Amino acid sequence: MYLFQRQVIYYPSRETPKRRDYQAMDMQVVGLTTADGLQLHAWYKVAQINQPTLLYLHGNAGNIGNRIGFARQFIHAGFGLLLLEYRGYGGNKGRPTEKGLYEDGRAGLQFLQQQGVKPKSIVLYGESLGSGVATKLAQEIRSCAVVLQSPYTSLTELARYHYPWLLFLKTWDKFDSMSRIASIQAPLLILHGKKDDIVPFSQGVALFQRAHNPKEILSFELYGHNDLSSAPGFAEKVIEFVKLHCK
Repeated sequence: MYLFQRQVIYYPSRETPKRRDYQAMDMQVVGLTTADGLQLHAWYKVAQINQPTLLYLHGNAGNIGNRIGFARQFIHAGFGLLLLEYRGYGGNKGRPTEKGLYEDGRAGLQFLQQQGVKPKSIVLYGESLGSGVATKLAQEIRSCAVVLQSPYTSLTELARYHYPWLLFLKTWDKFDSMSRIASIQAPLLILHGKKDDIVPFSQGVALFQRAHNPKEILSFELYGHNDLSSAPGFAEKVIEFVKLHCK
């Protein structure tokens, strides 16, 4: 378990997604350069005038093509969207690690700033694994909002939840959101399913309790981890929160 833990954490689809296959021809394919020299591709849609842009940090499986169907609802609301593809995912070189994903996120922020998108117009959207990247970036910039979908307190605590019999389990990649959530100054929205058997609802609640105001948590009684974004009104709640705080 110790030696192969990153194979348990990350489930990348290494195939490069084609926009045509995902009805995403309106998205622009852009290149990002990380501080450690990797070239990443991402999909980008410019925001309508005076609208914010979401930096979308996806979960541990698949690639950005798998997210466009859901994320398109934000485009329809007029928001800009940068679907960031991590190293080792979607045809990108490299292997995913905690440090590496932070660098990928920073490359996304740098790209947006080069496009003239200021931090006050950026929404950090972290889905599952990506929530740990989002909280790290939220310490480094003052975005207009942070949205966490099915967030965990840390990968160490999540490992203890799933493998309680491994008493002294150490994780190389910790993504310790619990240690930094109180330092985030941006408005925070947490969305979590009460039937989530991958990241327990209690971990989302724990993060919410430690976070500063303004903050909001939305629970979904009948939904779990992988179906949460399909809950009725889910995207609408995110859009409402973003419009309230990103003016």
